[in-house]
Amino acid sequence: MLTEETLEQINELLIELNKLASDGVPIVVEGREDEKALKTLGVSGRFCRISSGNSLLNFVERLSGSREIVILTDFDRTGEELAKFINKHAKRLGIEPITEFRERLKPLVRRNVKDVEGLAKFLQKERER
Repeated sequence: MLTEETLEQINELLIELNKLASDGVPIVVEGREDEKALKTLGVSGRFCRISSGNSLLNFVERLSGSREIVILTDFDRTGEELAKFINKHAKRLGIEPITEFRERLKPLVRRNVKDVEGLAKFLQKERER
């Protein structure tokens, strides 16, 4: 169970994330369910899903028209590796990667949520308590 303070911190992060998304900054997520979860939480904007059909490097290169991107991969080891790869290669392409949302959310939900997809369901349950 989360404290009121932790729930408030998460809500503030989601508001900040939605503001960036509304300003046109793409949000990089791992899959369709992650996108749906963020939309359920009120985040709308351009989502870029990492597709398994193409190479990760090609995926990052397709983002080259953006000045900034938000990297919001899952909170597990794979998500960590994806975030590092995208961060590194985005910088090489002159894209400013924003990782603070992932970095700040991860410790707030660590024991309870391992992926972005589970965030909406978890927060809904916590808010109902």
